[in-house]
Amino acid sequence: MDTDGFAAMEARMSSDAFAGVRVVVTGAARGIGRAVSLGLAARGADVACLDLDEEGARETGTLVEGEGSRAMALACDLTDWDAVQAAADHTIDALGGVDVLVANAGGSAGDACHFLDMEPERWHRMVDRNLTSTFYTALAFARHMARAERNGAIVCISSQLSEVVRPSLAHYCAAKGGVRQLVRAMAVDLASSNIRVNAVAPGPTWTPGTRALFSRPEVRKLNERTIPMGRLADAEEMVGAVAYLASADASYVTGTTIFVDGGYTLT
Repeated sequence: MDTDGFAAMEARMSSDAFAGVRVVVTGAARGIGRAVSLGLAARGADVACLDLDEEGARETGTLVEGEGSRAMALACDLTDWDAVQAAADHTIDALGGVDVLVANAGGSAGDACHFLDMEPERWHRMVDRNLTSTFYTALAFARHMARAERNGAIVCISSQLSEVVRPSLAHYCAAKGGVRQLVRAMAVDLASSNIRVNAVAPGPTWTPGTRALFSRPEVRKLNERTIPMGRLADAEEMVGAVAYLASADASYVTGTTIFVDGGYTLT
């Protein structure tokens, strides 16, 4: 496609492709979650911003409103099933329903550990943070979508480490691999309810949570050597893949993972 073709496609996806669509984004206070919230709001979506950090979620909500969309912000511990159910009920009441869930919350920052030094508590904390939270939010909101009998979409944020591994991240790799398989299993079970389920797997990405790590020259250079495109991603570079999977343009796409990793998993 030529440059004009790319520009036309970008303009179409950036205008009102999500007008009237009600979106929930978890982990919305910063990083990829904030970028997705703003990117979908710029396309016309109303956005519910969920995060354990209520102040950060409110800041994102204010930015969403600056895009001309409705926003709400809600503090929620996504590893607590009762809290997730309550947050889902509150969100449905506030927005009048939910059409899209972006299950973004998770991460590994600050919790690297060699396998032989792994304590069960550290394992469970990582799995709860990444896999259990995704399961809880997907279950709570999918039940609402199914009862509403409308087309729905769930986009989970996985990782390139669902496909490959790095030292001292066995617990994170296992959790994100679980997210990838959960997406596939949910896609099969939810197809009859007209709910599509897909995932985006980012590669190494600049976010507030990774900035301290990637600001270390030796770590940044190691990652850049691993990536064929030779650089880390910006959080905003995840928005296009999420928007596609959440949109009507992906009406026949379910159970797949799009790797947005600069070619990381190719080498």
